[in-house]
Amino acid sequence: MADTALSILFMSVPLIFATLGALVSERAGVLAVFMDGAITLSGCIAVAVTLATGSAVAGVLSACLATVALLYGISVFTERTGANPFLTGLSVNLLSVGLTSWLSASLFGTRGVVDLAERGVGVSYPEFAVALAALSLAFLLAFAFRFTPWGLRLSVSGEAGPALEARGRSPARYRAASWCLAALFASFAGSSLAFRLGAFVPNLSAGRGWTALAACYLGYRRPLPCLAAVFVFTAAEYATNVLQGTAIPGTVILGLPYALALLVFVLIPPRRSARTG
Repeated sequence: MADTALSILFMSVPLIFATLGALVSERAGVLAVFMDGAITLSGCIAVAVTLATGSAVAGVLSACLATVALLYGISVFTERTGANPFLTGLSVNLLSVGLTSWLSASLFGTRGVVDLAERGVGVSYPEFAVALAALSLAFLLAFAFRFTPWGLRLSVSGEAGPALEARGRSPARYRAASWCLAALFASFAGSSLAFRLGAFVPNLSAGRGWTALAACYLGYRRPLPCLAAVFVFTAAEYATNVLQGTAIPGTVILGLPYALALLVFVLIPPRRSARTG
């Protein structure tokens, strides 16, 4: 039982990071539809820099800097032009598909799997330490949203921007900051996925950015309930792995996480307010 719980915890780490990023952005009133693309792009950058330098730390830092810079630029463009943030967010996903394919072909000579070990770079992935960091960040965000002026202003910037502006604070800056923080968490998710696999694979995120949005709403936009939602999704994913090779049809197994998500939506009653952390 303890081994199963640990396995689910370790599997959930990338989704925890992605969900926290989506939650920060959602608190500022921006639906983080860009998470899926940002996760894949950051994973590609992390692997590329790790192969070039032999340092996983350099890979993670480069992925963070590049992804945050990209999302900051798009957020500034969105605010200054009044563009639809949903559409500019989707553009990140489209950019990621083309850019990662081009980078993979140009740098690695393949559009398929790029295995770090096969290319002479060994990377150790400290599962327990990374999981502990992810959990700590969830509790830190819960504290920040509930007890700090920054957390309160971030929420107000999305729900009542003019009220924040009347107090001399710029809602646009808080929204831009939320994009940057979401990009940072996406970088953590992409890097942890790549290094846990020991490789970069096309479509690395495998829909985790969209699952993070679902977890965000299942958790009523609060960090700790969102964490519980992540474990529900990950437990369903773990169950699909365990059930493979049994007499249960493969289509049923693959549909299990989605059926479970639908069941949770039906059974959990809606709440009118989810503003507190």
